[in-house]
Amino acid sequence: MLHTIKSSLNANMRGISVIANNIANSNTTAFKRSNSNFSDVYSITVSSSPKSYSGMGVINNDPRKQMFQGPLKQTGRALDLAVNGLGFFTLQNVKNVEKSYFTRDGSFNLLKDGNVVNSEGLSLMGHAVDVGGTFNPGLIEKVEIPLTQNIIGRGELILTNVNVSPSGVLKAVYGLDTEVVISKLPLASFNDTTQLKSEGNNLYRSSPKSGLPQYGLAIDGTYGEIIPGFLESSNVEITDELAKMIKYQQAFTGNSRLLQTEVEIAEKLINR
Repeated sequence: MLHTIKSSLNANMRGISVIANNIANSNTTAFKRSNSNFSDVYSITVSSSPKSYSGMGVINNDPRKQMFQGPLKQTGRALDLAVNGLGFFTLQNVKNVEKSYFTRDGSFNLLKDGNVVNSEGLSLMGHAVDVGGTFNPGLIEKVEIPLTQNIIGRGELILTNVNVSPSGVLKAVYGLDTEVVISKLPLASFNDTTQLKSEGNNLYRSSPKSGLPQYGLAIDGTYGEIIPGFLESSNVEITDELAKMIKYQQAFTGNSRLLQTEVEIAEKLINR
C-alpha cells in the first residue's frame, strides 16, 4: 500500500512540474506544451496458474510534446518567419555540420559576416541559388546574405532589406529596388513529430521513432507556407494548464493524507 501511495505522489509531483514548465513558457516563441503520460504498474504472480496481476501504483512516463501549431503574431521584422503548416526550419552548427537541428522558432538575425542565425547562433539552412535562379533540391547549405553587392551598371550597392516569399524564396534588396535571389528555404517534416528529441530552446533532433527529415518546399503539400514578419506563439492554453494543476494538486494532497493515515496505523500496531 505504501509503495502505491508513494508512486502516486511521485507521479502527481512530476505532473505538476510539467504543467509549471508549460505555464512558464506560455510566452516563449513557438514553445510546444507537454502532457503527462500516466500508466499503471502491475506485479505478476508467476507461480499462480493462470498468472495473476496486482496493482503496484502508477508512473508518469516521459511527457509527450503536443506539436500542434500555436497562433501567429505579427512583428514586422523581415527575418521573423512563421510556418503556417507542419514544417520545420533546418539549422546547423557550422562547427559540427553532421548534426542538424529543427525548429518552429523563426526568429532569425543577420550577422556582420552575412550569416543568418537563430538566437543560439545556429545557421539557417537553405538551397543555394545560382545566377539563373535555379536551386539544387538535394543540397542545403547555410544562408549567407552579402551586405554589399556589385550590380552591373550600378556599382556597389548596400543591403537595404530582405524579403521572403510564402514559398521560401529569400531575396536581398540592394539600394532602392535591386533584388537578388539568395536562397530557397526548405521545410522539413517527419513521420511522427511527437517523437522528435527535444534539445531545449525550441530545438529538436530526429529520432528513430520520429523518422528522418523529409525536405520539401514551402506551400508544397503539408509542409506549410512561410509567413514573413510573423512568429508562432506558444500553444499553451493557460486556463487548461491551471485546471490540470488544480487536479494534480488535489490528487497529491489526497495521497499525502492517505500516507499519513497509513503511517499512523503502522505506529499504533507497532506500539500495541
